[in-house]
Amino acid sequence: MVTERPTRNGISRCYLGLLAVTCWASWGCSHDAPVSPAPSGSQNADATVTAISPPDLAKIKFKTGVGETAFSWKPQTDGAKLVDANDNEISRYNRDGTKIKIKGPNDVVLAYVVGAGDEYKVKSADQQTELWKFQKQADGDWKLKDGNEKLIYMVKSRPYGFEIEDGNERSLAKIKLKDGKLSLRDPAEKTLYYTKDKASAIAMCCLGFEAVKSLPVRCGLLTVLLLDNAK
Repeated sequence: MVTERPTRNGISRCYLGLLAVTCWASWGCSHDAPVSPAPSGSQNADATVTAISPPDLAKIKFKTGVGETAFSWKPQTDGAKLVDANDNEISRYNRDGTKIKIKGPNDVVLAYVVGAGDEYKVKSADQQTELWKFQKQADGDWKLKDGNEKLIYMVKSRPYGFEIEDGNERSLAKIKLKDGKLSLRDPAEKTLYYTKDKASAIAMCCLGFEAVKSLPVRCGLLTVLLLDNAK
C-alpha cells in the first residue's frame, strides 16, 4: 500500500483555512464585546452635584414659636442659600471641596467654613483669622470654641436630641424632635424656632448659638452640617 504524501498546495490551503477561521473568531469576539464609554462631562457634573447636595435634602422652612415663617434654607447645585419669609436672599453658601464661602445678597464675602467630618472652623472673610471652631467629641457631644480656644458652648447629646450649655454647664437651649417636629427651645421650654421639614438636630443647634451674632454665619455652620449629614 502506497501512502500519498500531502502536496505543498494542500498544506498551503489548510494553513490559509486555519488562519481564516482564527481571524473570524478574533473579529467576532472583539465585535461582540461592548466598550464602556468614558463618563461624559454631564455625568461628572451630576456626580459633583450629588456630592455637594445629598439627594434627600430639600427646602427647610424655619418658623418662629408663633408659627410665622422666619427664613428658609434651600439646597443649590453649588451649596445652599438662605431666604427670608418673602423669598429675598439673606445669604448664599458656595461649596468647593471642604470649604464653604458665605456671601451676602450683594455678593460680599462674609466668612468661610472649612473642614469636614468631626471638625469645622469658621474663618474671616480674608481667611486669615479663625473665629470659631465646632468639634465633635469622642462621646458624641460637640463643643464650640472661639478663636482663642475659649469654650463657648457644649452641645450634649440627649435622648430627645441635644442640649446647649455654656462653659459652666448652665442650660441655654434644647433641640427636641417630637412627632415629626424639630424645635429649638429656651430653658423655659418656649419654642424659638421649629420646622416640620427634614433636618438634623445637630444642624438645628447652630440657630441657638447666640454668641455668633451673624445669622448668615450661624447658618453657614448649619449648612455644612446638613450637607455632610453630621450627627
